[in-house]
Amino acid sequence: MGQYTKAVDQSTRQDPMDEAAQLMVRLETQFASYHFHDAVTTARKIEQLPLTQDNSVRLQAKSIQLSAEAMIERLKQAAGTYQIERSILDDGLQEQSFPATGQVKVSFGKPHTLLATIQYQQFGTTDATRSDTETVRFEPDLSARLAQSEGLVSYVFSRAGLTVTFEGTGGKRIYQLKKADQ
Repeated sequence: MGQYTKAVDQSTRQDPMDEAAQLMVRLETQFASYHFHDAVTTARKIEQLPLTQDNSVRLQAKSIQLSAEAMIERLKQAAGTYQIERSILDDGLQEQSFPATGQVKVSFGKPHTLLATIQYQQFGTTDATRSDTETVRFEPDLSARLAQSEGLVSYVFSRAGLTVTFEGTGGKRIYQLKKADQ
């Protein structure tokens, strides 16, 4: 590296606006990649820089930080153990209840991403239960759809709990689950 390049490199590292711009790119990348904990840490670094209170980088960083913190809270609330409250078979013509059993344990990856581990525990119809683990990537609205050999599986979190739907040739098996550890 030449003398001039070293001098330019050192001067840009000392400019708070340039540092803010570099951190802002990192912050936006972390948030877009759903690395919420990292995004909060980077936003706090931007807040420490000698920028004016009304600086657009500072304001944007604060906005992203608040969004990341809200998502971390939503992930914490969604994580837990869910038990089947209601199960419905929808064959396209009619809906009818069917006997189902089991529970699902949901845990989101660290450090706070939308990647979750779904642990089925004696889950499903009473004559065909499932006990395995699956890794699922959720969307920011806390829903996911996975194509599997048997059909499509969808997960949707709501205030009421978690809905797991298995769609196949025989219709839809819809499991409405309620959080067990509240």
